[in-house]
Amino acid sequence: MKLIDSHSTLTSHSPHSVFSRWADPAGWPEWDAAVREVSFEGPAKLGARGRMRPASGPAAAFSVTAFEQDRVFTNASSLPGATLIFEHEVAPTEVGAEVRVSVGVEGLLAPLWQRILRKSMGNVARSSATGLLEHLDAA
Repeated sequence: MKLIDSHSTLTSHSPHSVFSRWADPAGWPEWDAAVREVSFEGPAKLGARGRMRPASGPAAAFSVTAFEQDRVFTNASSLPGATLIFEHEVAPTEVGAEVRVSVGVEGLLAPLWQRILRKSMGNVARSSATGLLEHLDAA
């Protein structure tokens, strides 16, 4: 995968608390500033599909490509000649969890898309993780 952005941070929230927000795509706009609207017929599971309208750019269909309860949630969208991938991982720590978000592209035209998207999505992983944890803190 050609990396566009990644971010890792620690939180006092449990892996389940973090994961449950990722596994509720319809709720993403509540805490992710890069997401304007999501339509998703759940429950979230491997192969589930939805449609997301980002804060900027065109709407895109996505599917859940990896799902391990309270651990991994990955969603992917098709681009011409590539796939845009959002990997979300959470792991338990002694005081809560480590949260990791990575955004990248795979496929024949991945190098081109990496250069194009790095300008508009260069901080999306940090923004997503920070927004989620601030949302959990406020709850």
